[in-house]
Parts: sequence; structure tokens; C-alpha cells
Amino acid sequence: MDKKKVMIPIIIIAVIIIPVLYSFFYLKAFWDPYGSLHDMKIAIVNLDKGDGEENLGNDLVDKLKDKDTMTLVILDDSDKAQQGLVEQEYYATITIPKDFTKDLNNAENSDRKVTTITYSPNQKNNYLASQIINKVVTAVETELRSEVSRKVVGKLSDKLEEVPNKMEEISDGASKLQDGTTQLQSGLQELNNGTANLSTNYEKFDNGIDSAYSGSSELTNGLTKLNSGAEKIYAGTNQLAQATNGLSSVTAGVNQLSTGANSLNTGVNAYVDGVNQAVSSITAMTKQVQTLGASLQAYVAAHPEAMKDPNFAKAIGQLQTISKSSGSAKNLATLQSKGKDLKQGANNLNTGVKTFASKASSLNSLSAGVQTLNSGMSELKQGINTAKVGSTSLEAGLKELSTNSKIIKTGTKQLNEGTTKALNGSQTLSDGVNTFKTEVDNGIQDTKEQLKSLDGLDEYTAEPVKIEEVDYAQVDSYGVGFAPYFMSISLWVGALIMLIVFYYDPEDRFKLLGKNVENKYLRTGLYFIIAVAQGIVLGFILKLGLGFSVTNTLLYYGSCILTSVVFFSILQFLVIKLGDVGKFLGILLLVLQLAASGGTFPIETVPSFFQSIYKFMPMNYTIRLMKESLIKVDNGMVAKNVWILLGIVAAFIGITVIIDYIKTRYEKQNSTKTSNIK
Repeated sequence: MDKKKVMIPIIIIAVIIIPVLYSFFYLKAFWDPYGSLHDMKIAIVNLDKGDGEENLGNDLVDKLKDKDTMTLVILDDSDKAQQGLVEQEYYATITIPKDFTKDLNNAENSDRKVTTITYSPNQKNNYLASQIINKVVTAVETELRSEVSRKVVGKLSDKLEEVPNKMEEISDGASKLQDGTTQLQSGLQELNNGTANLSTNYEKFDNGIDSAYSGSSELTNGLTKLNSGAEKIYAGTNQLAQATNGLSSVTAGVNQLSTGANSLNTGVNAYVDGVNQAVSSITAMTKQVQTLGASLQAYVAAHPEAMKDPNFAKAIGQLQTISKSSGSAKNLATLQSKGKDLKQGANNLNTGVKTFASKASSLNSLSAGVQTLNSGMSELKQGINTAKVGSTSLEAGLKELSTNSKIIKTGTKQLNEGTTKALNGSQTLSDGVNTFKTEVDNGIQDTKEQLKSLDGLDEYTAEPVKIEEVDYAQVDSYGVGFAPYFMSISLWVGALIMLIVFYYDPEDRFKLLGKNVENKYLRTGLYFIIAVAQGIVLGFILKLGLGFSVTNTLLYYGSCILTSVVFFSILQFLVIKLGDVGKFLGILLLVLQLAASGGTFPIETVPSFFQSIYKFMPMNYTIRLMKESLIKVDNGMVAKNVWILLGIVAAFIGITVIIDYIKTRYEKQNSTKTSNIK
């Protein structure tokens, strides 16, 4: 058997499965890299010393173990971990600091510290591995933050719940303050009533003092007149004693003297009674003042703060002065005693005069009676002088008493006004305390109501937002997401290799597919058949070998076939019609599409040049169409991409046909001209 004939079908089959080889092995190797991380080693150095019986570092290690994502190597030496990282034994190291637990438990205090977990990936070893591990560490970091938030909010809630108890203590204090202000108000009310009574009664007392002073002045004037009359009587008795020689004159004088003595006795009795009455009034008023002073002294002893009021202190001092000035009672007693002597003298005089009158007929006893009368008048005169001195002292004392009484009267009024203001102030204080207690009680109630909202807040802050992922066009695995990209690349490479192998076969083993075939349309048709076979075989083997599901089987295989046909129509034009330049353009277009088709990273993340040519790249539309069949079907998107790809096929086939037609016609014309020349 001819070896060349045996190799032809093998080569054709190899060309057909080249896209499969490119896509299958690459996608198989990276179909689900995130599901195969268990053999990756990460070193964890837990230096946490804990806080009491709690060790959050151990809890963190347990959480990483529970994830069972990668192989964790627990170490207690940072140097060993670093050495393993350098020697590429570990992809990364995670170091938990010694104060990890203590710092986290101190988060609710003002001296809190940010604890730092050191994550050290060896990006030189494998950059993508560092990104994968970082994703796991980020998830653990989120859990730790949630746990810290839960603890902090929990402790803060506990402290806030103590606020109503503290406020209740304030309310109890306000209650005691309220009771105290009530008692103060009651005491001030009594004091105000007392000062009001004091002011009213003292006004009467002051009026009595004024009356006593006025009476003492009249008494002094009367004693002056009485003294003048006594002088005249005394002079008359002297004359009477000398005139005893004229008995008839003596008898008439004696009768006149008896009448004057009787009048004098009546006046002296009235005077002495008036003095006694005045002394009694002054004594009674003095006792009232002393009683009032004792009452105020007792009040001052019970309320020493009252002495802080200058008006009240002044009134107390003046009252004490009046009380001391009542020491003139000794003079009053002397006055009263002398008044008694005066009254006795007047009585003796009257008796003597009467006796004299009755004995006037007895001339023998007349001289003795006159002498007795003269002696009595001498005593009467002396008593009147003494009474005048006492009356003058009484008048001076009452004058001083009246002056001081006016000062005390003003002080009692000021004291009454002060106690009234104090009473009003205590009422304001009482109202303020009541308002304060009411507001505190209301605040306690409101606080308790508001604190109810803290129930479960610690658990809420641990996960305040739950992100529910509702995927549109969900991708089951890493490989499914990249399959449209690699399948498109594979079919582009397959079409390029097919043309290079068949069209540029130097041995011309593929007669109908080679460069020198006469029927170019048949060759093109056979190429399209091979391209369709590439698409079908690629789709079938990938689906069977990788086990993924498709949204629509007909759409899936149709997408594979259309993609293969589109790429072949483009490359046929480039390779066959443009030769070596076309080969270069085919490779260049492949390279451009690797970056500008949006197959790996979003097109928005690539440089602006690639973004500008993105919509002109055929692979952009083949990737989109295959995503419809592998991930989710959107009829509008299917139709749009199909029509664009069919337009590309029609355009390049049309251009190829036109060029072949023009070239064939040109060759015939040249052939005809050559024949005619011959």
C-alpha cells in the first residue's frame, strides 16, 4: 500500500482534531482551579498568647481548617515559615501576632489598638495562587471584623442598658431633693408667716413705744409744772409759818392749803398711777421684745444659713440692742419707787393739811402742824425733783428705744420681704426639682424604650448586610466561562493550519485540496466541509470529555460550525489570495483578537487601542454566540451575532469569488491573445 495514500486520511483527521487538542487539554487543565486548591500549602504561625482562657488566634486557625480549602501547616517559628516561603515550600504565610486576642477584646475601650495579621504570599512562585489565597484570607478577615463588631456592640449594649439604672439613682436623688425642697418650702413658709406676724406686731409695738415716749414727754412737762407748784406751796408754808400771828389769816390760809393739798394729792396719785401704768407697759413690751429675740435666736440656731441674709442679721442685732436698752428698767424701778414715795408724801401732806385744818382751832398745835406741813412740802419737793430726774431718764431711754425701734421695724419689713423672696425662690426651686425629676423619669422610660432597639444588635452588626447572589446567566465553573474564548482560538488555529497543510503542500498529496487544483470552487467547498467537521468534532469531544451542559444542543453545534466557517472564510482569503502577507496578517489578527475580543478580562480593562478595534474583531461575535449556547440564551443576542457572522462569511466569500472570477477571466483573455498570436 502506498505510504502517501495512508498518510492522507491521517493528516486530514489530524487537521480536523487540532482545534480539539488545543481546547480540550487547556480547558481540562484549568476547568475548575478553585475546586482543586487542597494541595496548596500555606504556613500559619500562631503567636497569640490569648487573653485569660480565650485564644482567638486558635479560633482563627480552626476556622481556616474548617474551610478545608488548602493544606494548612501550623508552625510556631516565623523564621521557619519565611524559609519555607523563600524555598517555595509554601505559597504563603499567615502570622497571627502575640496580642491578637487581647487587642480584639480591648476594641470597646478608648485605648484600642488595630491588630495586624501578616499575610505574605510568594507572588514570584505563582501570582494567581497569591490572588486565590488572598480571596480566602479576605473572607476570613470579613468574618473577624463581623466577630469584633458583634463583641463591641454587645458590650456597648450591656453598658447602655446600665444607663436607666444610673438614671434611676439620679431619680432617687431627685426625690430626696424634692422632699428637701418641700421641707425647705414649709420651713420658709413658717418663717415667712412668723416674719409677717413679727412685722405686723412690731408695728403695734413701735406705736406703743411712740405713745410711751410721747407720754413720758408729757410726764416730764407735768413734773416741771408740779415742781413749780410745789415751790410755790413750799414758799406759802414758809409764809404760813411766819404768819401764825394772824390766826384768822392762818385759818383762811389753812382752808386754802387744805383745798390745794387735796388737789395736789389727787394730781400726785394720778401721776403715780400713770407712771406705774407706763412702767407696766414698758415692762410688758420689753418681755415681748425678749420673747421675740429668743424666738429668733432659736430660729437662727435651727437655720444658721439665715444669718447670711444681711438684712436679717441687721434686724437681729438691732433687736438685741433694744433688748439691752431695756436695762433702763432699773431707772423705771427707781421712778416707780420715788413715785410711791411721792404718793406717800402727797398723802402725808394731805393728811397733815386736813389735820392742820381740823386742829386750826387749836392754836397750841398750829405751829407744830405748820412745821409738819413745811417738812412734808420739803419732802414733796425732794420727791418731785427725784421724779423729774427719773422721768427725764425715762424720756431719754424711750427716745433711744423709739429710734432703735424704727430701725428694727425697717429690718422686720426687710426680713419679711426677704423671707417672701426666699419662699418664692423655694417654690421656683421646688417646681424646678419637680420638672427635673419628671424629665428624668420620662428620660428613664424613653431610654428603656430606646434600648429595646439594642436587642440582638450585636448579632445584627455581625452581619448587617446579607448579599444574596441572584446570578443572571450563571457560570458553573471557571472552564465554562473561558470555553467560548479558547474554542474560538482553537478553530482559528485549526483553519490556519488546515490551509497551510492542504493548500501549501509541497508534495501535492491532496490533489483536490492543493494549490494547483483546477476547480477552485470544488476545493473551497471541500475546505468548508473540513471546517464544518472541525466545528462538529470540537463541540462533540469537548462536551463529551469535559461533561458540561449546553442551553440548546442545536445552537451549540451550530455556533461551533458557524465559528469555524467564519474563520475559514477570513483565513482563506488572507492565505490564498494574499500569500505570505496573508499568513502574517492571519497571525497578526489572531494576536490582536487575543487581547481585543473580551474573552478573558473585560474589554473596558484593556488599553484604549484594543477597545477601539474591539467591535471589528470577528472573535468578539463568535465568543458571544458560543456564550449563548453554553450559558444562557437571549434570542435577540443570538440573532444579532448570527447575522453579523453570516455577513462576515458572505463578505469574504464574495470577495474571494469576485477575485477568482476576475483572475480567471483575465487568464482566459491572456490565453486567447496568445493563441491568436501563434
